[in-house]
Amino acid sequence: MVWRIFSSVARQEKKEAKLPTVRGKPVYIGGVLLVGVAEKGEFDIKRKKLVSIEVKDAGGTSYVLDTSNIRVKIAREYVDLDVAALPKFFEIKMREVNKMIEDLRRSRAELDKSYHKLEEALVKGVIGMDIYNEQIKRLQEREKRLRAACIDMEKSIASVGQSLAQLKAELEKKRERLEAKRLLDKLDESEAEELGKVLNTLGSINALSHLITSSIIQLRLIC
Repeated sequence: MVWRIFSSVARQEKKEAKLPTVRGKPVYIGGVLLVGVAEKGEFDIKRKKLVSIEVKDAGGTSYVLDTSNIRVKIAREYVDLDVAALPKFFEIKMREVNKMIEDLRRSRAELDKSYHKLEEALVKGVIGMDIYNEQIKRLQEREKRLRAACIDMEKSIASVGQSLAQLKAELEKKRERLEAKRLLDKLDESEAEELGKVLNTLGSINALSHLITSSIIQLRLIC
């Protein structure tokens, strides 16, 4: 009888110590913005808290998000990070986008330089029309690939922008509800704190929306 009790307690302790699985689950911010699929997570075992998560986005790029001070919901089908993770996510995302834009800008500059050299060689009689036309076709294929890369990237950025707009709409509803209660009644300490977080997040979303618009304009100028 005693053995059964100890065995039951041991099983219970083992069950409590078991940590949730995040690998392979889609990762959202604010329940709306899909940021990718979880590769792995790091837990603080004592707190049973997810302190960081590695995410792979739709483009195949992996990055790590610090979740040590962020509320996280780990469900059976997904992982949902609090909207407080938004600035960290976009700091990483925009750094990645800016690097890709620079790469595309460099490719465009090299392509324009190649066109110029080819035309110069033709004018100087270094090459004939046959070689010129052959090389032009090659450059046009490179330009076609460059434009396709720009279009894919613009679609990806625009998709994030749409999710941001949806998240903003949800937060605006929450803001209006809390603002109305503050005017008609009084917010308790937790509600006042929540309103502050909502306002800060809305400010971040507005700033990030401008960055997205700017990135799309840069892409169109390049391509």
